[in-house]
Amino acid sequence: MGVGKFADTLACSRAANESSGKPMVATKFLSVGTHGRQRIDRYELVGEIASGGMATVYLARLTGVGGFQRFVAIKRLHPHLAAENEFVQMFLDEARLAAGIHHPNVVPILEVGASDLGYYLVMEYIEGDTLARLLARASSQKDRLPVPIGLRIVIDMLAGLHAAHELRDEKGLPTHLVHRDVSPQNVLVGSDGIARITDFGVARAASRLSETRVGQLKGKIAYMAPEQAMGAEEIDRRADVFSSGVVIWEVLSAKRLFKAENDAATLSRLISDTIPPLMEMCPAAGERVSAVVAKALERDPDKRFSSCAEFASALELAAASGTGVGRARDLAAYVSDVIGNEIAQQRDAVRAWLARGEAGADAERWPAAVSGSQFIVPSGVDGQSSVTTNTGTAPSQVTIVSRGSSAPLLVALGAIIVLLGIIAALLFAKRNEPSGIGLRGEGQGRAVQDAPPVVDERARELRVPPPQPTDAPAAPELKPVVPAAKGPSHRVRTPAAPGKARSASSGTTQNPFR
Repeated sequence: MGVGKFADTLACSRAANESSGKPMVATKFLSVGTHGRQRIDRYELVGEIASGGMATVYLARLTGVGGFQRFVAIKRLHPHLAAENEFVQMFLDEARLAAGIHHPNVVPILEVGASDLGYYLVMEYIEGDTLARLLARASSQKDRLPVPIGLRIVIDMLAGLHAAHELRDEKGLPTHLVHRDVSPQNVLVGSDGIARITDFGVARAASRLSETRVGQLKGKIAYMAPEQAMGAEEIDRRADVFSSGVVIWEVLSAKRLFKAENDAATLSRLISDTIPPLMEMCPAAGERVSAVVAKALERDPDKRFSSCAEFASALELAAASGTGVGRARDLAAYVSDVIGNEIAQQRDAVRAWLARGEAGADAERWPAAVSGSQFIVPSGVDGQSSVTTNTGTAPSQVTIVSRGSSAPLLVALGAIIVLLGIIAALLFAKRNEPSGIGLRGEGQGRAVQDAPPVVDERARELRVPPPQPTDAPAAPELKPVVPAAKGPSHRVRTPAAPGKARSASSGTTQNPFR
């Protein structure tokens, strides 16, 4: 397809989407409770992205030092299924299998864990939407995806599937992995222009932990290969080739191939109905592309492409003489035109939620902060907890203290210990203070002999004399100098009659200037 024709296609798509009222699925933000945001281990949950019969997918954030943060998708097994061994094993299978696939067209599994909230998988967060949602949006506008864009998405999907089929175990042996649930719902189209296959929850491999029961259908019937739908005991990668053929047929034709009013009717169409040529539904696809898709949809596995890589190569070669295959930047431009506004709005909503949560937590937990001080503030919500913190610290340093804990007893005990320490210090100072105070006056250069004994005013205060007559001359008041707590005692003496002075500390007579 020429550049001008492709630009015209995008312009038409943009005009159609501007009038569309069908928005991208928005994240259902989680409420911030009394004790802060919800977490799964070290991951902070932001909102719910999707929920199915087996698990719920959350948008989450991982933070670190220096302002580091990374958004991830967490897939958590429903709590009521944690006791069901079959579901747990299926969940662990997905983690073990997908974690070994390293390819740009496969959503990677970063971590698998178990917490009080159940088992969970941590996956890379892809900013964009599923292929199913893009098709539904186009259908609601009575439109379809441009052929080059549809081919780009499916070829990316085939590349990811081939990487999964080629997976080997730790001994280097093939795992014979089959996805078994290839469908538009499990293809994520990113704003970076890359499509990725995800959800290996029902994948089957020879070395899997839990074996799929013979005759048990897993996956979506409308996208199953006939042999899989019939319950064949052994299926291989060619089943995913057939499913991929159904996907590209629906992407380019904007119609459902086998879907009927119920599963039985859908299965009947899958097994016996004639498959219409793609070109009849989408003339823009061209005869060569239509022929390639028809080969992928052969009901006999031996007549199909032997691998997804072979299927992808045939598509690229067939499209070269017609519309061509869109590039990654073309796909990124298409995604931006279709859901760019919704992606921007979701980014702003996430930022606002994070800011509101932090501000709300600050207002709720630290309403009376004083720089550098420590305080205890009741939660004011449920009356069951208090928050103890040092102001100026991060919210992660908050300690929730239960009302029924031993904190009040510890505080009282600490106060008693401090009080006893003060009393002991006073007694120690009392025992070591002098019994008398020497006075010092003008004759500092002469030896003072036979000074009269100096009366300790504090001792006089303990023995209060009778009140003096008012007309008697008042005795000069001697102001004692209390010795400091540390260092040598300082004595102040006044001149007296010649004689010997009595030591203030020992009570013996000695020369104070010797």
